[in-house]
Amino acid sequence: MPHVHDKALRAAVWEYLNIPPREQDRTTAGVPLIDTEDSDQQAFHGLLVTCLVSTHRDPNPLGGPESSKLSSLFSYFNRMAMRPDRLEIRTNTACRIASRLLPLHHPEHAAISGIPGLRVLDVSSRRVLLIHLPTAARLDLIDSRSSPRWSTKDMQSELSHETSWHDKNGSRRLWAADGLSPQEAACTDLWAPRPCTPLRSALLMRAIPLWHEFGIQPAWRQPRPGEPFPTLFWENDEEEADVVKVAWLLTESPVKILETAYESDGPQTGRLRLGDAQIRLHSQLCR
Repeated sequence: MPHVHDKALRAAVWEYLNIPPREQDRTTAGVPLIDTEDSDQQAFHGLLVTCLVSTHRDPNPLGGPESSKLSSLFSYFNRMAMRPDRLEIRTNTACRIASRLLPLHHPEHAAISGIPGLRVLDVSSRRVLLIHLPTAARLDLIDSRSSPRWSTKDMQSELSHETSWHDKNGSRRLWAADGLSPQEAACTDLWAPRPCTPLRSALLMRAIPLWHEFGIQPAWRQPRPGEPFPTLFWENDEEEADVVKVAWLLTESPVKILETAYESDGPQTGRLRLGDAQIRLHSQLCR
């Protein structure tokens, strides 16, 4: 019965992705919307996920001179939901998340931190609306703490407070400019389309259960010499998810990535495949 299956799927999206049925958008086929088919939004997601799946031990280069700007951001996230024209992240600290994602230039290190090309589009009483200029992708950070008495002015003041450190140690706010800086324009490879872009985008939309339900903190590694594809890796103990559980979530669960398969190469490693794209999953038992 279609309505029974639909109800079960919406319940599964709530269980695994923490999106209540009343907040689930639907595709044209009438099923819950999990992934975007927009190639530009996918390109932004592909960049964002590689930033978020980073740790203090395995930082992303965009984490800044101290390598800590992006690590552990996931701990502030309550849920991620795809809308027809944007990604929404619900969090208790929208302005703090924005302060970590917005790009800075660090002349003394000849480096950029944050996401190149990300800008503040608008601020409301509950949201910090961001846009990625190169892809026109949208990201809304929704603050769960906001009360009816919380005004747009309050949110703007909070964002100003959270970004007050952006001018320290000679850093420059790239996000304050309308267009791309030369430093950001040199980063086009970060959002360039790749065969694995749709797969990386889909990983982002299923990251919440990896962090909060499975209790793992995966990190992203670009291909090393001799490796044909990137790796998502993590350490786990007996109580946390190993590679088999993660592969099940991504390829067999009710919120699986459609048309994706997993090919095992051993008890702790294997390849996640979507079309011609592959990403290695690798878990290691903590000793």
